[in-house]
Amino acid sequence: MTDRIWEDLLSEQDKQVITKAGYDKEGASSWESRGMGENPMVLVIDMQRLIVGENVPILDAIEEYRTAMGDIAWDAIEHIDPFLDFAREQGLPVTYTRVVPSSYDDPDHPDLDIVDPVAPEEGDAVVDKSYASAFYGTDLLSRLVRGGHDSVIIVGNSTSGCVRATAVDAKQNGLSVVLPQECIFDRIEASHKIGLLDLWMKYAEVLETEAVEEWVETL
Repeated sequence: MTDRIWEDLLSEQDKQVITKAGYDKEGASSWESRGMGENPMVLVIDMQRLIVGENVPILDAIEEYRTAMGDIAWDAIEHIDPFLDFAREQGLPVTYTRVVPSSYDDPDHPDLDIVDPVAPEEGDAVVDKSYASAFYGTDLLSRLVRGGHDSVIIVGNSTSGCVRATAVDAKQNGLSVVLPQECIFDRIEASHKIGLLDLWMKYAEVLETEAVEEWVETL
């Protein structure tokens, strides 16, 4: 059973609501909020230098880039890197996003590069975006439709920001959303845990990475 990392944030009443209302079994009742699909695409969200930063404590990382997450990001990379290798071996397409802030005149600025350990490989796609969701103002949905994909596996950051926005838009476009929880991160621990809780209750299947890999192997 997947370790629910948000459990320590819940009051006893919260836990009872989740159980009594059935969120622990089927998520939101207004739509099919959980599901795995049969033909997923992996989305790697914003694993860029200005967001990842150096492999140092986050309080040191933000001395160089205020957006950097330092060791929080690098801890997640230890899971993302092998998961991407696994996904490619299984034949899953991998699509990256890069956020290009309006403060950057040059989209090829080194700050915007995807960091080496999880950099795109031959055959991977890269989609540039200007806002939180990977769907807004991009051709991502067209790529998913052309490929016949019915689900997305999202890794990267941040849980409460671009991952959440992308997950919500994916669900609203009729796709199932799968989140390997060790492969997702946020600069604020509370935001990370609450973000995963919110996504699990309404929009996504949140699982340990090992469980996601076991599912992929059945496809």
